[in-house]
Amino acid sequence: MPPIMMSAVLEKRIQLLEDVYELQFKLVNPAEITFRAGQFVNIRVDDGNPKMLFRSYSIMSPPYEKDRVRTCIKVVPGGRATTWLSTVNEGSPITLMGPLGIFKFNENADKKTIFIATGTGITPLICMLNDQLEKGNDKPFHLIWGFRFEKDIFYTELLEEIAKKYPNFTYTVTLSRPEESWTGSQGRVTEWIENNITEPLNTQVYICGVGTMVLDTAAICEKIGMPKEDIHFERYD
Repeated sequence: MPPIMMSAVLEKRIQLLEDVYELQFKLVNPAEITFRAGQFVNIRVDDGNPKMLFRSYSIMSPPYEKDRVRTCIKVVPGGRATTWLSTVNEGSPITLMGPLGIFKFNENADKKTIFIATGTGITPLICMLNDQLEKGNDKPFHLIWGFRFEKDIFYTELLEEIAKKYPNFTYTVTLSRPEESWTGSQGRVTEWIENNITEPLNTQVYICGVGTMVLDTAAICEKIGMPKEDIHFERYD
């Protein structure tokens, strides 16, 4: 579907952490959106500044939720778009443009899937995961999600709910700077990939996040023998 301009309202804003929010937009015109899991929308920043600005945000809601668009944002200090989105009132009109992007799930790959994310890079991966599980994809899915500190973690209840409903989904949260009380996985996501992907020819990966993590992880996947066509990624920077 080619991108179009859409009018919506901010139906709900949920604060997940001090600087992380889930936003839910109710579509008005058109009343529904058709997109592929992994794509994104551009949101127009209507903050009173005469200089028009659009910013891109991955869609977290699955394609079967046609009347709403959900996303997850991390407020960037001094960032015009995220500062506005974290303070705009519920019920306010919002202009979206989309769907956009080529980060999409390959449904023709008869392989296990590993999702790799840091921070809010999980947003399009949740969309892909829910879409595939709802469609009955019974191949193994595993999410490796990296943070620096334990206080940065969010959406654990959501992941637990998905894991309980679908036994073919598992996940690992890993911390690069854990405190002594942390009993979970330690290290960067790149380390996890090197130590845990044992069947590179039977695995496809989807990587999303900021910084060099995305390219570093893609390079490691290729190094351990994964075909380039099975390495998919989206960079937020």
